[in-house]
Amino acid sequence: MSDLPASIGTMSGSTAQRGDVYNVARDATLEADRKASPRRMVCVAEQPTDYVWKAMARTTTAFDPAVDLQSHARPDLGLTEEGWWSYRFLRSVKKRWTGDLSLCAFLASLPEPLRTQVLDHYKNRPRDAAVNGA
Repeated sequence: MSDLPASIGTMSGSTAQRGDVYNVARDATLEADRKASPRRMVCVAEQPTDYVWKAMARTTTAFDPAVDLQSHARPDLGLTEEGWWSYRFLRSVKKRWTGDLSLCAFLASLPEPLRTQVLDHYKNRPRDAAVNGA
């Protein structure tokens, strides 16, 4: 986590809420992610009766402007590079690792109106599993 501000990585509690951003290692997810390094992910669904929460990843390299939501760098949120929120990279994050500094470190909560824009992007995605990674 060397590219993160020193203040990032702590939170009160370990329960993800919609709009919370985490630095998620692939070992903290159910899906096998090809990317070895952790991804910035935002909680898009808490799934209270399940042992995972749904996350949408942010990419800085593999974006498709036709379907991804542009995301400007926001170092205050742990988003250190220009990027894109993408429903093509949906993941199920194991709740037991939420808040763990090495597997699923809390970065920040998205402020409004950014939070609403990102959650709307997820909610309005195509429901075709071949398109959205679900």
